[in-house]
Amino acid sequence: MHAWTCRIALGCISIGFGAMAFADDFSFADAAPVAEDALDEVRGGYEMPASLHASMTLERSAYLNGELVVSRSVTIPDIGNMTAEQATALAETAGTIVIQNGPNNAFNVPDLGPASTVIQNTLNDQHLVTLTTLSVEVNSLSAFREMNFQDGLRDTLVIPGVR
Repeated sequence: MHAWTCRIALGCISIGFGAMAFADDFSFADAAPVAEDALDEVRGGYEMPASLHASMTLERSAYLNGELVVSRSVTIPDIGNMTAEQATALAETAGTIVIQNGPNNAFNVPDLGPASTVIQNTLNDQHLVTLTTLSVEVNSLSAFREMNFQDGLRDTLVIPGVR
Protein backbone atom coordinates (compact mmCIF):
# COMPACT_ATOMS: atom_id res chain seq x y z
CA MET A 1 0.00 0.00 0.00
CA HIS A 2 2.90 2.33 0.79
CA ALA A 3 4.39 1.81 -2.70
CA TRP A 4 1.03 2.68 -4.30
CA THR A 5 0.85 5.98 -2.34
CA CYS A 6 4.42 6.88 -3.39
CA ARG A 7 3.59 6.24 -7.06
CA ILE A 8 0.55 8.51 -6.87
CA ALA A 9 2.58 11.24 -5.18
CA LEU A 10 5.37 10.99 -7.77
CA GLY A 11 2.81 11.08 -10.57
CA CYS A 12 1.21 14.24 -9.18
CA ILE A 13 4.59 15.88 -8.76
CA SER A 14 5.61 15.06 -12.35
CA ILE A 15 2.30 16.42 -13.68
CA GLY A 16 2.91 19.62 -11.69
CA PHE A 17 6.41 20.02 -13.16
CA GLY A 18 5.04 19.37 -16.64
CA ALA A 19 2.37 22.04 -16.17
CA MET A 20 4.98 24.49 -14.91
CA ALA A 21 7.17 23.83 -17.95
CA PHE A 22 4.18 24.36 -20.25
CA ALA A 23 3.27 27.60 -18.45
CA ASP A 24 6.82 28.90 -18.91
CA ASP A 25 6.68 28.13 -22.66
CA PHE A 26 3.41 30.05 -23.12
CA SER A 27 3.91 33.80 -23.08
CA PHE A 28 1.83 36.74 -24.18
CA ALA A 29 4.96 38.76 -25.01
CA ASP A 30 4.87 37.64 -28.64
CA ALA A 31 1.08 37.74 -28.99
CA ALA A 32 -0.52 40.33 -31.25
CA PRO A 33 -2.74 42.89 -29.50
CA VAL A 34 -6.48 42.57 -30.01
CA ALA A 35 -8.06 45.27 -32.17
CA GLU A 36 -10.15 47.92 -30.38
CA ASP A 37 -13.22 47.04 -32.48
CA ALA A 38 -13.04 43.42 -31.34
CA LEU A 39 -12.61 44.48 -27.70
CA ASP A 40 -15.60 46.83 -27.93
CA GLU A 41 -17.82 43.88 -28.80
CA VAL A 42 -16.80 41.79 -25.77
CA ARG A 43 -16.26 44.43 -23.11
CA GLY A 44 -18.71 44.60 -20.27
CA GLY A 45 -20.42 47.69 -18.99
CA TYR A 46 -23.09 48.89 -16.67
CA GLU A 47 -26.70 48.98 -17.73
CA MET A 48 -29.17 50.71 -15.50
CA PRO A 49 -32.55 49.00 -15.10
CA ALA A 50 -35.41 50.85 -16.76
CA SER A 51 -37.09 51.50 -13.42
CA LEU A 52 -33.95 52.93 -11.80
CA HIS A 53 -33.29 56.63 -12.24
CA ALA A 54 -30.06 58.20 -10.98
CA SER A 55 -28.87 61.79 -11.15
CA MET A 56 -25.61 63.39 -10.09
CA THR A 57 -24.21 66.83 -9.29
CA LEU A 58 -20.48 67.51 -8.92
CA GLU A 59 -19.40 70.84 -7.45
CA ARG A 60 -15.80 71.95 -6.89
CA SER A 61 -14.88 75.30 -5.42
CA ALA A 62 -11.92 77.05 -3.82
CA TYR A 63 -11.84 80.05 -1.52
CA LEU A 64 -8.95 82.37 -0.69
CA ASN A 65 -9.49 84.43 2.45
CA GLY A 66 -13.25 83.87 2.19
CA GLU A 67 -13.47 84.95 -1.46
CA LEU A 68 -14.50 82.44 -4.14
CA VAL A 69 -11.63 82.08 -6.64
CA VAL A 70 -12.65 78.90 -8.51
CA SER A 71 -16.06 77.35 -9.04
CA ARG A 72 -16.93 74.41 -11.28
CA SER A 73 -20.20 72.55 -11.34
CA VAL A 74 -22.05 70.04 -13.47
CA THR A 75 -25.45 68.43 -13.06
CA ILE A 76 -26.42 65.27 -14.88
CA PRO A 77 -30.16 64.71 -14.44
CA ASP A 78 -30.17 61.14 -15.80
CA ILE A 79 -26.89 59.22 -15.65
CA GLY A 80 -28.30 56.38 -17.77
CA ASN A 81 -29.00 58.81 -20.63
CA MET A 82 -25.98 61.11 -20.34
CA THR A 83 -25.40 63.23 -23.43
CA ALA A 84 -22.03 63.97 -25.01
CA GLU A 85 -22.29 67.57 -23.79
CA GLN A 86 -22.90 66.41 -20.22
CA ALA A 87 -19.95 64.00 -20.41
CA THR A 88 -17.71 66.82 -21.66
CA ALA A 89 -18.93 69.10 -18.86
CA LEU A 90 -18.25 66.35 -16.32
CA ALA A 91 -14.70 65.91 -17.64
CA GLU A 92 -14.10 69.66 -17.44
CA THR A 93 -15.49 69.89 -13.91
CA ALA A 94 -13.40 66.95 -12.76
CA GLY A 95 -10.27 68.42 -14.37
CA THR A 96 -7.24 69.80 -12.57
CA ILE A 97 -7.55 72.94 -10.45
CA VAL A 98 -4.37 74.92 -9.73
CA ILE A 99 -4.48 77.83 -7.29
CA GLN A 100 -1.36 79.93 -6.91
CA ASN A 101 -1.24 82.68 -4.31
CA GLY A 102 1.79 84.93 -3.98
CA PRO A 103 4.97 85.31 -6.00
CA ASN A 104 7.37 82.59 -7.26
CA ASN A 105 4.83 79.78 -7.67
CA ALA A 106 5.47 77.30 -10.46
CA PHE A 107 3.89 73.97 -11.22
CA ASN A 108 3.82 71.52 -14.13
CA VAL A 109 0.13 70.65 -14.66
CA PRO A 110 0.69 67.66 -17.01
CA ASP A 111 2.32 65.78 -14.09
CA LEU A 112 -1.08 65.52 -12.39
CA GLY A 113 -3.86 63.02 -12.78
CA PRO A 114 -7.54 63.83 -13.27
CA ALA A 115 -9.56 65.54 -10.53
CA SER A 116 -6.43 66.95 -8.90
CA THR A 117 -6.29 70.13 -6.86
CA VAL A 118 -3.02 71.97 -6.30
CA ILE A 119 -2.68 74.94 -3.99
CA GLN A 120 0.57 76.88 -3.89
CA ASN A 121 0.85 79.67 -1.38
CA THR A 122 3.95 81.74 -0.66
CA LEU A 123 2.25 84.34 1.55
CA ASN A 124 1.72 84.28 5.31
CA ASP A 125 -1.62 84.30 7.14
CA GLN A 126 -3.76 83.12 4.22
CA HIS A 127 -6.96 81.09 4.64
CA LEU A 128 -7.36 78.57 1.82
CA VAL A 129 -10.37 76.27 1.53
CA THR A 130 -11.32 73.80 -1.20
CA LEU A 131 -14.62 71.93 -1.35
CA THR A 132 -15.66 69.01 -3.52
CA THR A 133 -19.28 67.92 -3.24
CA LEU A 134 -20.73 64.92 -5.03
CA SER A 135 -24.49 64.51 -4.74
CA VAL A 136 -26.12 61.39 -6.14
CA GLU A 137 -29.83 60.75 -6.09
CA VAL A 138 -31.55 57.48 -6.95
CA ASN A 139 -35.20 56.52 -6.93
CA SER A 140 -34.53 53.17 -5.28
CA LEU A 141 -36.45 53.70 -2.05
CA SER A 142 -39.19 51.36 -3.24
CA ALA A 143 -36.59 48.68 -4.04
CA PHE A 144 -35.14 48.99 -0.54
CA ARG A 145 -38.62 48.76 0.98
CA GLU A 146 -39.32 45.62 -1.05
CA MET A 147 -35.99 44.08 -0.01
CA ASN A 148 -36.67 44.92 3.64
CA PHE A 149 -40.14 43.36 3.36
CA GLN A 150 -38.70 40.18 1.81
CA ASP A 151 -36.06 39.92 4.56
CA GLY A 152 -38.70 40.37 7.26
CA LEU A 153 -40.97 37.80 5.65
CA ARG A 154 -38.13 35.28 5.36
CA ASP A 155 -37.09 35.84 8.98
CA THR A 156 -40.70 35.37 10.13
CA LEU A 157 -41.28 32.15 8.15
CA VAL A 158 -37.98 30.45 8.97
CA ILE A 159 -38.14 28.34 12.09
CA PRO A 160 -34.71 27.73 13.67
CA GLY A 161 -33.54 24.15 13.22
CA VAL A 162 -36.20 23.31 10.59
CA ARG A 163 -35.33 23.01 6.93
